[in-house]
Amino acid sequence: VYPKDFPEWEDTMTMWGKKMLQALEVVAEMAAIGLGLDRKAFVDKMKNAPHLLAPTGSDLAKYTDVGTVFAGYHYDLNFLTIHGKSRYPGLFIWLRDGTKTPVKMPEGCLLLQAGKQLEWLTGGEIMAGMHEVIISDKTKEAAAKAKEEGRSLWRVSSTVFGHIASDATLEPLGRFSNEETCKKYRKCCAGEQVQEELDTIKLKPNGLA
Repeated sequence: VYPKDFPEWEDTMTMWGKKMLQALEVVAEMAAIGLGLDRKAFVDKMKNAPHLLAPTGSDLAKYTDVGTVFAGYHYDLNFLTIHGKSRYPGLFIWLRDGTKTPVKMPEGCLLLQAGKQLEWLTGGEIMAGMHEVIISDKTKEAAAKAKEEGRSLWRVSSTVFGHIASDATLEPLGRFSNEETCKKYRKCCAGEQVQEELDTIKLKPNGLA
């Protein structure tokens, strides 16, 4: 479905999605090398996967209260998530020690977040990152400045969710595979893991077993 008022939508989104996916593949190779795995350990599992380009928008002219939640506390069920810098602050992450911190991105940079499938493949060495998007004091300040300058008050995030192929195997790889990790992260198809995650958060499509 393409919005009729944006004739350039398909070409623009296709271009953006491809560039983001290419960046994910480069990072996946770098991560594999850094973790002592074969360079293609991750990217080979990403081939023909159900990658998802999912831009979202929140109207800061309509939602103005500090604490308003746009995306509640959660982790991503996929492999790696990537997106550009949003027009407005509001993304918070939790560090491994439980510290909550706002995300600050330099101009011209991309943000990547680890998902559950990466956690699975590394036996928990890399954990799926917990995060949320809310209206903060910084969000309100940025929106007020944008309103004064006549700029859009829509908070837009153009996100690509990179996945492991549905029929590819999820299990701890290489040095991350041992009795403990294999018990916690059982061997299964990535598609099965996704369906279980969707069922847990009550988003499994009707009719799926």
